[in-house]
Amino acid sequence: MYLLIDLGNSTVVCALADDAGAVAATWRFKTAKDATAAFFAENLSEGLSQYASAIAPFRHVVVSSVVPELDAVLSSAVEEVCGQKPHFFSLADASAVMPLDVEAPHKVGNDRVADALGVVACYKLPAIVFDMGTATTVGVIDARGVFRGGMIIPGVKTSLAALSRRASQLPVVDAAPPSDIIGRNTAECMQSGIVYGTAAMIDGIIDRLSSSAVAPATVVATGGMAQAIVPHCVHDIVYDRHLQFKGILYSLRLTRQPS
Repeated sequence: MYLLIDLGNSTVVCALADDAGAVAATWRFKTAKDATAAFFAENLSEGLSQYASAIAPFRHVVVSSVVPELDAVLSSAVEEVCGQKPHFFSLADASAVMPLDVEAPHKVGNDRVADALGVVACYKLPAIVFDMGTATTVGVIDARGVFRGGMIIPGVKTSLAALSRRASQLPVVDAAPPSDIIGRNTAECMQSGIVYGTAAMIDGIIDRLSSSAVAPATVVATGGMAQAIVPHCVHDIVYDRHLQFKGILYSLRLTRQPS
């Protein structure tokens, strides 16, 4: 078993998974940019006390982080709780398995690389992957399993928060679809715009990318907002909640295991 930790800008997601990528349990907590090791240790301990006793002990702790300023703090917490240093998933893990055909591979976020690896491991290529978190990222993987690049777009909640903050007459609303695409009040108009507007954007991106070198493509979506948006898209999109963790395990299975 592995303890996998996805340290994101908004949320920390933890998972207990086996070598084949099957996830037995997950829990999450909010990312606190000013957090101490004690904060992370408390949240790790709570999840492990609830789930780890019911399954086999984990052998390794692997972290995928896009918040480098918290890496040392999280590492200290893992050592305190688990008695071992975590392995930080990196470009070196990924590049041994999947070529990155971009200008600066070292600048591609670990989350985007892990998503692409998960697609290579589990789905027919070529493929397009959408990860809908703080940002909505798009990754393109060609028929040879090469990561070709993609897009970075403001995320659903990020866009809503900016809209409410910058427009004094617009309220704070949830990213939930209204009963009709035509909103009849301000809140419904905002919800329709963010849900159906994002869905239409995704469909449009798929159309444009599918007319290029990645056609026809499998389309996969993951991330915290994917379940809210994907059902309103016209294209067939596979939702995979654990795609990033599958990609990390895939790369580790094909390379030297972390000690």
